[in-house]
Amino acid sequence: MPQDTAFTLPFRLETSRPDADAARHRSLRWSRRQGLVTNPVDEARFLRWDIAGLMAAWCPRAVGDRLDLTVDAVVIATFLDDHVDGPPADQPDRVAAVCADFATVIATGGQPPEGAGALIRAFGDVWRRLADGASPAWLERTGQHWQWYLDAYVQEARNRARRRVPTRAEYMDLRRRSGFVHAMIDLSQKAYGFELPGRLATDPVVRRMLDITADVVDTVNDVHSVEKEESRGDLHNLVFVIENEPGRDRADSIREIQGMVSPWGEEFLALERRLSSAVGLRDADAAQRITDCMRTAMSGYLEWSRTTRRYSHLVPADEPALVGDPVQPNRER
Repeated sequence: MPQDTAFTLPFRLETSRPDADAARHRSLRWSRRQGLVTNPVDEARFLRWDIAGLMAAWCPRAVGDRLDLTVDAVVIATFLDDHVDGPPADQPDRVAAVCADFATVIATGGQPPEGAGALIRAFGDVWRRLADGASPAWLERTGQHWQWYLDAYVQEARNRARRRVPTRAEYMDLRRRSGFVHAMIDLSQKAYGFELPGRLATDPVVRRMLDITADVVDTVNDVHSVEKEESRGDLHNLVFVIENEPGRDRADSIREIQGMVSPWGEEFLALERRLSSAVGLRDADAAQRITDCMRTAMSGYLEWSRTTRRYSHLVPADEPALVGDPVQPNRER
């Protein structure tokens, strides 16, 4: 992880996470049951990454089954990310085949394709839990956000196959989909037992606040994960994108990214005030709740990203992120 990675946000960090330690144990047990963690090496790496710690910081007041659902969903997303960063990274057809199985789970309400591997079966478990008690509109929206994530992987594989570094505008558009933040804000709603009404989900102010949240989380991640991604030969990182512009270098790129985050935070506060004064009584509670979710997402992610050993204790570049292959299907493709 680069040493000079100072970021500032104008949000209070919530440090009380009453169920974080227990969630770590429950997450490991769930991952073992699902066949995702099957050997001591992967278990050590799983614990080092501390995905439960991330979601306890992201949703600090969530406990029990609600917190566990957010953790298990992000375990799925993380394992998929590590899989497509491996041998399939520059093979769009292979990536598309895996993503199509995930899309099938969404389309069928949680039913994996016949013979699917452990990761896709585990996603079926997560999707059924997401759907439990959800309105059709909310489930459709989160399904779209998961589909953004899947489609972004296919686009990234196409870029890698051509060794094409995207432009800054192309990258920012792709990153809002590949970063998974919109789906994680859906998880925040599930954790706290509410749904963002459709009229707020399409409100321009709320949409801009969501985009800022995604941009903050994604750019912080890009800086903190740059050494991990460079070791794997990836192209999709804002540090690399800026570095690829004429006359730019690594230090220059990181300084520019650091300078983006604070103004985004100030813009978020201004939009929050605007939203608070504009919403009617029936939407006031949901507006406050979603604002709180976005605030804790940004501050919680920043703290986790600074401390996780996922980016400071890298898997050797000549080894897969996971020794076991949870994506490997039980059928011939």
